[in-house]
Amino acid sequence: MKHLPLLATLALLAFPTFLQAQVDSPLEGQMQILARGMRQLTQQVADPAKQQENIVLLEALKKAVTDSKTLEPRKISSIPAENREKFLADYRHELDELSDAFNQVEEAVKAGQHDKAKSLLATVNSIKKEGHGKFKVD
Repeated sequence: MKHLPLLATLALLAFPTFLQAQVDSPLEGQMQILARGMRQLTQQVADPAKQQENIVLLEALKKAVTDSKTLEPRKISSIPAENREKFLADYRHELDELSDAFNQVEEAVKAGQHDKAKSLLATVNSIKKEGHGKFKVD
């Protein structure tokens, strides 16, 4: 019974292909993985009993960020050709910042600093908001 939450997290990680099949684009699939993972992490990051589950979840979130870097946002089609390379570089830089923020949260979780981890999620949310403003099609 004590491994049930961990198994549930692993099940979530095992179905990214299933999640992507229900979305319009591969990038949207990765963003859904991030959104679902963040909802779960926000609810449980301060719970010391879920430390290992949170570490697994953070690894999955970092993988979704890495996978997203290989994809192009839909908004790129509205960017003039001469500006696309800079747009993609900015997009990937924003994802690097997100990955760094997840690393900081993970370090806090591993150190048992659950309140700090919870407060660091605010950084993740501000990166998300900024990135969506720049790169997401309304």
